[in-house]
Amino acid sequence: MRLQLVAARRWTIVTMCDNRGNGPVVDFLDRLETDSKADFRQVMTLVRRTAAVGPPMNTGKSRPLDEEIYELKTRRGIRIPYFYDEGRVIICTEALRRPKKTELVAVIRRAVEQRAQYFRAKLNGELKVTEGEA
Repeated sequence: MRLQLVAARRWTIVTMCDNRGNGPVVDFLDRLETDSKADFRQVMTLVRRTAAVGPPMNTGKSRPLDEEIYELKTRRGIRIPYFYDEGRVIICTEALRRPKKTELVAVIRRAVEQRAQYFRAKLNGELKVTEGEA
């Protein structure tokens, strides 16, 4: 499984991607940088701060979605579901605009599935982290 580095300081933030380096978070951030510089700056500020000091304790910036899945949130409605691994690693599963309640169920289900895939790949020694452009 290929992971792309998004940010690293005290915490390492990665996202899942395909062999070309494409994935939901990477694609969303690329579009956001072009379409809405203010949203992009806000997301990247949150991501970089999270890498520096860890996930925010403020539920306006980060909150649990279920027992193992959380989300980073911006005031402008961007959401990034994630989960943890040991060693201060945060794995982002996707990025999107604030979903409706019915859509949120599917987002959580996808994140749970991706978490299971991640830990299977880790167990099999199949994780590969590459440098990102974010």
